[in-house]
Amino acid sequence: MKAYINSNLPVFEADQVLSEKDLNSIISHLEEQDRITRKNLIGIGISCGLDLDFSAGNSVKIACGTAVTSLGFQINWAETTLQNYHNIQISDQFLKPDFIKEPFLDVIFNFTEPYNSIKNCVELLPKNSGQEDEKPIPAGFFDNKVVMLLLEIDLIDEKNCVTTNCDDKGKRLDFIVRPLLLPINEVRSVLLQEYPALKYHEKIAFPRYNVPFASNLTTPVLVLDGFRKVYDDVFISDVSAKISTLYDDFKSSLRTADLPILQSVKSKINASVNTYKSGINIQYLWDWISDIVEAYNEIVDFKELNPALCCVDESLFPFHVVLGGNSDFENTYRTPFFKTANANNKNKRKLKKLTVLFEKLALIISSFQVLKTDEIKITPSKYGSYALSKKAIPFYYSSVLDLNKKWNPDLTAKNQNDSILSYFSDISGYSDQKSVKNPLEFNIEPYNFFRIEGHLGLNYKSAIEEITLIRDSNNLPFKITALNAADFFNQEVDISNFDGRWDDLETDYDLARKRVFNITEFVINWMETKKVQLNAAGLIASGSIDNFKNILSQIKGLLTEDLMAFLPNCKSFNEIFKQLNLVFIYHRNCIQALHPTLSSIAEDLIDYLDNINELFLDDPFTVIFDEAMLRWQNIYKDLFFSTFVKKHPGLDHKAGVIKGGTFVLVYTDSSIFKNAAPPLTHQSILTAITAYKDNIPIEASVKEDLAKTVKLSDYKSHVLKKTNTEVLEKAKAETESIKNSLIDVATANLGEQYSPAIRQYILGNIKAGLQYEFHKIPQNNIPEQTIIADFFLPYTCCSEGTTLEVKFETKETSIGDFNPEDFNPEDFNTK
Repeated sequence: MKAYINSNLPVFEADQVLSEKDLNSIISHLEEQDRITRKNLIGIGISCGLDLDFSAGNSVKIACGTAVTSLGFQINWAETTLQNYHNIQISDQFLKPDFIKEPFLDVIFNFTEPYNSIKNCVELLPKNSGQEDEKPIPAGFFDNKVVMLLLEIDLIDEKNCVTTNCDDKGKRLDFIVRPLLLPINEVRSVLLQEYPALKYHEKIAFPRYNVPFASNLTTPVLVLDGFRKVYDDVFISDVSAKISTLYDDFKSSLRTADLPILQSVKSKINASVNTYKSGINIQYLWDWISDIVEAYNEIVDFKELNPALCCVDESLFPFHVVLGGNSDFENTYRTPFFKTANANNKNKRKLKKLTVLFEKLALIISSFQVLKTDEIKITPSKYGSYALSKKAIPFYYSSVLDLNKKWNPDLTAKNQNDSILSYFSDISGYSDQKSVKNPLEFNIEPYNFFRIEGHLGLNYKSAIEEITLIRDSNNLPFKITALNAADFFNQEVDISNFDGRWDDLETDYDLARKRVFNITEFVINWMETKKVQLNAAGLIASGSIDNFKNILSQIKGLLTEDLMAFLPNCKSFNEIFKQLNLVFIYHRNCIQALHPTLSSIAEDLIDYLDNINELFLDDPFTVIFDEAMLRWQNIYKDLFFSTFVKKHPGLDHKAGVIKGGTFVLVYTDSSIFKNAAPPLTHQSILTAITAYKDNIPIEASVKEDLAKTVKLSDYKSHVLKKTNTEVLEKAKAETESIKNSLIDVATANLGEQYSPAIRQYILGNIKAGLQYEFHKIPQNNIPEQTIIADFFLPYTCCSEGTTLEVKFETKETSIGDFNPEDFNPEDFNTK
């Protein structure tokens, strides 16, 4: 096509005689410039509107709109409902005009020849159009037909001949827009061009952890099971199918080699699932599939690529545009809009970006690998509605250097991909920028999320210490807490694990301890003073007094200064109390049996034994212990993940934590539970008391009767109750009965209308859905005291000072913590 069809432009001078050729050349030149501007600088096709609506019955409504033909003629249409039609014949003045005297029209009417195929056609009309032959549109009239707007240009001769006189009034061009209805089969090869239908792809919705809410996250196995729903076969099949369809739709446009892995996503995901599903790296499978979904959605969000033209083929649709029909098939013939000129370069850039996005998706799918590492890193990233390209690259990819080049197409286009943050941003060849290698040392304002990686599988104590160190040394705005995923059902956590104080109980303990000290000290001193008299009166031998003094002194040593040091040994202490109580009862009985007439010293001895006996029977330490255990029970349950989830809504997993949030580490540690029957401590003193008691000269039958009077357990508050296993067994039996009844009803309802195989399948699924188990789930060999998962709360929880704040601090040592004999003066000799 020439740059200018009319290559000559007349230049007028004063007093020049103008001919029609001069005037037509000017008009032709200006008209041509208008059309070139439209078709070569803007575009051709249906620009907007002109949609068809067949919902009103036997009619069609054409919405208002604008289109540009391939010759550059603009078609404007006002919204019109067409209910009638008539048969017409397109004018020969359009199909075969006589423009010998108007050669400048040749460039227009040379394109009318193809329209001879529709010379006899159907024109759609509005109601009451005034056409004598108009007819109402019958049912099925639009089937297998397309609606076309034809711009008919007629060259009209305006000569007016009256009798023998004809005044030459020149000619004119009439522009008529006709809505035609054309059978597809008759005009397909001449005037119709089939265009690929514009396809819209659905985004994939990714599931949330533990939603719908389940409160039974009581074991590490159940915590990890929560991640397994993401690789459900139905979900993975849907992801794979959508990625394959998306790739097929864009494959021919991409400027890259074939990416076959995008057509076999499911097999790759299943292979990775089989590799990692049995370990604690299940969390990373969740994160990886989330990345796949985000990468897919990023492509779906990418704006449609429109075909762009630079050199327009004027014969495409020179005088018409096709609006489509009443089905998807007919709509494939609808004339699209082709951008031209500067839009072409823009499309090239978009196509390059789209290609990079597909290559990134392929790399994400193919390079998943959980690398073994003991180094924990915190990487700034983005959270929320940001595209995956805007986020940091995770650490579970083996081809990180290749992925870096494809991760963010915009940065890659600017050769700035070395600014993308990643767990591996400090490896050789990744980046030379300090702000990328050590991002926490630079401005973190652009980021609202911190990826925390490398801690899974590590000891939770050392991991917390390291994460806390990184957080505090870089002054990062989030909190950390660690929760145990062990099952505390019917378990008791050793109170020695409590690191805190109960001041009121400390006071009660100090008072009880002081009372024991005072009374026992008084009795010991009295016995020592009256040793000769007691021995002479045959009330108690000197050796027994020495043994008794030794026992009471050891008991005083058991009552430690700190309540928290005493509580773990309280049960052993109670057994010692019980045996001492028997000693005093035996002594009292012996004195009364052997000395019917009591002397004053015998009465005094009995009174002092009664004082100690009452002290033991009061048993204040058991009361304090029970109250402490009640408080500890209420506290330690908050240290478990299952309890925490119920109290703190909004828990989510994104492999990190947002600014101002709480990072939750989940580990498993069953060593914190006490044994079912913990061994008694202080066995030596208990042996001594038992030996002393057994040597008291009293008949065995009398000892047995006296022992029955000692029931220290009567004084316990019983605030800590074990789970009633009988109730559990009864509940289990009842659920089994209900389940069997439901199965019987289902079996009766199925009847004989289904085959045996179908009945067995349905009943099997019903049975599986009615399982109610009360036993503990096995731990599946999950390592103890290791981190198995992480989550975050989008808010700050567990403020300073609560028991949920897991701390690992080194207490400052004071001189008062040591006995004098612990000091060696030579340790301080610096000479």
